[in-house]
Amino acid sequence: MELRHLRYFIAAAEEEHFGRAAVRLHITRPAVSQIIADLEGELGTPLFERLAHTVKLTAAGRTLLPQLVRVMDDLNEAIILTKRVGHGMTGTLRIGYGSLTLMHSIFRAAVKQFRETYPEISLSLVELSTSLQPKALAAGKIDAGFMHLGPSPHPGKRRTEINIEREGIVLDSLCIQTGHLGVAVSNDHRLARRKSLTLADLADEGFVVDPKSSSSLSYGQLHAFCQAAGFEPNIVQEVSTIASQLNLISVGMGIGLAVMGKNFQYPSDLTVIPLTNLDYSTRFIFGWVRRQNDPILDKMIEIVNNLSK
Repeated sequence: MELRHLRYFIAAAEEEHFGRAAVRLHITRPAVSQIIADLEGELGTPLFERLAHTVKLTAAGRTLLPQLVRVMDDLNEAIILTKRVGHGMTGTLRIGYGSLTLMHSIFRAAVKQFRETYPEISLSLVELSTSLQPKALAAGKIDAGFMHLGPSPHPGKRRTEINIEREGIVLDSLCIQTGHLGVAVSNDHRLARRKSLTLADLADEGFVVDPKSSSSLSYGQLHAFCQAAGFEPNIVQEVSTIASQLNLISVGMGIGLAVMGKNFQYPSDLTVIPLTNLDYSTRFIFGWVRRQNDPILDKMIEIVNNLSK
């Protein structure tokens, strides 16, 4: 049984005449008669009563017709939807982001512009730290993600590949912005009015740290840099997100290292002061699995690229 058998049957049933069905289908009347006969033979039951100047559905035909009309309607809708998804006109885009990303104006602008430009596409934002996004990308749980990383192995290049060996994937990425590290303190902290700081200025301070942060220093790096500045870092609190780190710093639990850049906007109860003697750059990127063919994702890449130029 082929799709044309079903289309010819529906036309003949609605026209109640093989000749008019043939005109509607732009084929010959014998072709319609033969196709209907083939369909009846395959089903093992007559579908039409052949009268002198018309045809009428049998009980079996009357049962089949509404079922086939629904099937053909569903098929047409599926074809239309498939074409729209293929052209990036509708569908779903799942984007990963972390708490630090919320503080970047380009992220907020990209989300707003995408929703306004493509209202028929469902944009799903999935809160995930940068360290968890590669696994989610490999598993197909998100389509792309805004991530914060340390120094680039290819300084100056906006489009780079990132090999995530642990997850067995390679990412294409667009560098939105590079930055550096500063010191986040509460507004009433003794260092809050300083124009700049060195690591040595932090020798007597307690650090609030996020051990899994991908943009700031790891434990080993923090210890190494502080030791080079002549002291051991005093870690007073560990947290699991940047948002928790900043909230605790704002209430005086300690200080912390924070990414600085022109588009980062931290809460008003915090002051972020540049570190002048720390050679450590950061990257804010938009990343996706290499060679991923998704016209909807391409639209978001274009928006992020234009906003970050």
